[in-house]
Amino acid sequence: MPQIKGRKAGRAQMKKILLIAALATVALVQAQPSEAYFRGNWCAKIDQGGGSFGERCDFPTFATCRNHIAGESRSFCVQNQWQGGNWGVRDNYSEEHFNRRYR
Repeated sequence: MPQIKGRKAGRAQMKKILLIAALATVALVQAQPSEAYFRGNWCAKIDQGGGSFGERCDFPTFATCRNHIAGESRSFCVQNQWQGGNWGVRDNYSEEHFNRRYR
């Protein structure tokens, strides 16, 4: 492959850097859970095998959580630890402040 010299080399390298930066940005933005994820009163801890558990926290009642994990061995329901009320948050303004600071 022939070597690229001068200005073309700089442009090719800049394109690579921009592509990597764009892909990293997309990966970071997509990694954030939605706010609705934290709104439920109950979380399902779902066994994914190999000792790892997934978490889904959008269930309003214990019964809906239990129905979701029915038939899943070693899966269970717990109260949502991320809900603002558990940390002394009482209104929407306080919840937004809490989310910006701690999540």
